[in-house]
Order: sequence, then C-alpha cells, then structure tokens
Amino acid sequence: MRKTQDDVFSGFSLELKWFEDLIVVAEKGHFARAAEARFLTQSALSRRIKSLENWIGAELLDRTSHPIELTPAGLEFITTAREILSSAYEARGRAADFGKLSDTAVTIACLHTLALYFVPRRISALQDKLGRFEVSIVAETRTIEEYLGSLQSGATDIFISFSHPSAPVELDENEFPMISLGRERIMPFINADEIDIDLAEGASARIPYLQYSGTSFMSRVVESVLKKAPFRNRLRTVYRASLAESLCTGTQQGLGVAWLPESIAENTQNRAPLTCVGHEWSTEFEIIAISAATNTRPIVAKIWEELSAVR
Repeated sequence: MRKTQDDVFSGFSLELKWFEDLIVVAEKGHFARAAEARFLTQSALSRRIKSLENWIGAELLDRTSHPIELTPAGLEFITTAREILSSAYEARGRAADFGKLSDTAVTIACLHTLALYFVPRRISALQDKLGRFEVSIVAETRTIEEYLGSLQSGATDIFISFSHPSAPVELDENEFPMISLGRERIMPFINADEIDIDLAEGASARIPYLQYSGTSFMSRVVESVLKKAPFRNRLRTVYRASLAESLCTGTQQGLGVAWLPESIAENTQNRAPLTCVGHEWSTEFEIIAISAATNTRPIVAKIWEELSAVR
C-alpha cells in the first residue's frame, strides 16, 4: 500500500526548538559549539536536528563539510524557519498581553534553584518599596535562547539567572539590558552525622560523589572547580540529578558529597544540617537579571529601576 504524506509524518511531533537548533548550528558551523550554546549535549542536539530532517524529509546540513554548511534544502528551509519563529514569538507576546492579570502583573522567569528562596525574598523587598503587584513565576528547564525569545516576545518581563566565567551569559545589552543582583557561593557539603570524607591531598579513600547531570549550568561550574582538585580521581559518582534540590536531599541522606549553592544548604538546618568540607574548593557565581529593551511596561520600568538602585 502506498503511504500518503500524512502517514509519513504521523509519527513526528514538530517542535519549534528544532528550528532554533538548526539556526544555531548553521551560525556556529560546528555541532559541539552549537550544543554548548544551546545548553545541550552534542548527541541530544544531533538527535533533534535529525528529528527535524525526518519531519521535513530531507537532509538540511552537510555534515561532511568543515565548518558544517546548509544543504540546498537547508538553505531553502532556514529562511522559513526564521519567519515561523518570529511569527510564533510575536503571536505568543500578543496572547500574553491578554493573559496579564492587570497592568501591574509581572511575569518573571528564573532557574528552579532561584525560585525557591532568592526570587521570593527579592519580590517581597520590591513590594515593600513599590507596593503590591501580581507576580507569575516561571521556573522551567529552557535554553538561554528560549528565555531570550520569551523576553523579546513579551511573554516574560524579566529573566533571573546565574552567570559564571565557566558558563558566561553573553548578550547585546542594547537589546537585552542586564544588571547584577548579587552573588552566591557553591560549596562542597556533606551530612557529617552520616558520612565522613577526606578531600586532603595525599588521602586515598574513594569519595562518594553526587553529580549534576548533563551540561547544566551547575555541572559546568562544578567542573571548573574540580579541574585542579587533587582528589578529583577519587570521586565516584553514586547519584546524579539535574536539580540542586535533588542533590541536596541526597546529601542529607548521607549519600556523599555534593557541591550546593549556599542558600540551598543553609535552608536545611531544621532538617538534616549540612557541613561544608572544603571552603577552598568553593566558587562564586553572579545572579543576574535580564530584560528586553523593547519592554516598555511602566511596572517593569519601576521594578528595573529599583533593582538597579540596590545593586
């Protein structure tokens, strides 16, 4: 029986992020650099590009060329991909305007770790200064491009994130103004009542290690700390998770050592207190706020002015 076009495509669910993946690979000309920009593993990015090619029914990238180039089909498609993304973000922004609770409603996107303590405390301080305003917090796993697209479309008013030399956020500040909101330390913690480890040079015992998975921001920061650690080869991963909160819970259970943001570890003291086992193996990262220059909402301008004033 001859397959129809609907039969061929029925197994594929198109995702807009595939378009963004293709655009970044085309711009970078290299899968590894594109994967880093998209906060993905190279294999995950390759699978997503292949899914897009399967959906279209043609190869979009010439993988034999160095740098990687678009095929004729890719050159034809990428213009449409950019137009579709632009239209989608614009439509989402218009729809978001209808979804605002009021003129004083603000949507803040942030990393999940920041949504636990930092953002609620900062919102409370802002409301003490500016009066009450409605806030919607969006703490989802997205790529930086998706967060910026949400800012540009107006679906999000402010994005709060981390920045570190090992994983810097590089932006055109004429398009995306950025301010520093503070700093946070990430340090090695254990539950000293459950486990004892030795990070000293010359020790030989294996160290049970709770590791950040994938190419997340935290995994890159911790990797930068461990590059020169004399105990690096003694670390043995016993638990792996993408969220700091999950690693924190594992640490409380005595599974091993984990590098945790200080604010997360401090808020466990009424449960299973955690102990830092090596201040010299800690590092600091910056907490930043990003907005879009095109966002002219009065409430956002007031919040931005106040955030800028208390740096």
